[in-house]
Amino acid sequence: MTKYLIQTARLGLRPIEKSDLPEMAKLNADPEVRQFFPDGVQTLEQSAARMQDFLDFYRDKAIPCFAVFELESQQFVGRAGFGLIETGEIEVGYVLHKAFWNKGFASEILTALLDWASQHIKADFIIGYAPVTHTASQRVMEKSGMKHYKDEIVKDTPCRFYRIAN
Repeated sequence: MTKYLIQTARLGLRPIEKSDLPEMAKLNADPEVRQFFPDGVQTLEQSAARMQDFLDFYRDKAIPCFAVFELESQQFVGRAGFGLIETGEIEVGYVLHKAFWNKGFASEILTALLDWASQHIKADFIIGYAPVTHTASQRVMEKSGMKHYKDEIVKDTPCRFYRIAN
């Protein structure tokens, strides 16, 4: 039985492990999943490097990236977690396989992550952002209690930024 650090009604989240690379690479190779990422799809090597970044960040800063699983089927849903951006702020984010879109999983994940952060991460705010054209992600942030506070260009992409007091 997998031990999850965070569990919701339908999902289990545990810190990513090197053994998650095949699933992460499949997720990152999907053009629809990566359509709003400025760097687009990723190769296996790029996915491995990004995963190592997540593992190092967790080891060095105790701020995790999680593999997300559907409890009922044990299927890999995607990844979600936290990062430190250039401003020193803690951001939250998630990426889900298409099969799990439009089922309320993103909101369930984000709400659980924000609850977890309030107990485990020292930061005044947790922020999130999405391209201005990615209205679905903006709705998820709003449904989870995050409020729009600025618009800014990130990697040549106009983005809307949201935050919530931690």
